[in-house]
Amino acid sequence: MKTTDVPQDEEQTIFAGYQRACYAVDEQGRYVVVGSVGWQVEQVVNGQANDEVRAAIADALARARRGAVSPLAYHMARRQMDLGLLASYTGMSRLRIRWHLRPRPFARLPEKVLQRYAQAMQLSVAELRRLPAKDDHERL
Repeated sequence: MKTTDVPQDEEQTIFAGYQRACYAVDEQGRYVVVGSVGWQVEQVVNGQANDEVRAAIADALARARRGAVSPLAYHMARRQMDLGLLASYTGMSRLRIRWHLRPRPFARLPEKVLQRYAQAMQLSVAELRRLPAKDDHERL
């Protein structure tokens, strides 16, 4: 893409007045960094991705409130973590975390294990154990 072709759709508010760095080719054929305020396609795609994340969080919250999964599942969805990522942050196996996604085993976890999860998610143990009173995932 040439420097003159970098999208500058001023009507889009995706970056809220900021610019994103893009690489483009200048007149001498060198790669240079050019600022972009975004473009409509980018906003549509990011909006769709955010909608998917919100839906996953809402689903995890509903399942946790029904008792189908532990609060850990909601907090993982809220932080966009999967088993592998949480396993790498906590040093626990994926199988062990999957077991803790069940409500009964999660309720019996010792404080030390809960602390590892809480630290990985930057929560307190009390926050990890409970679900939010209202659906706060709409702020994404």
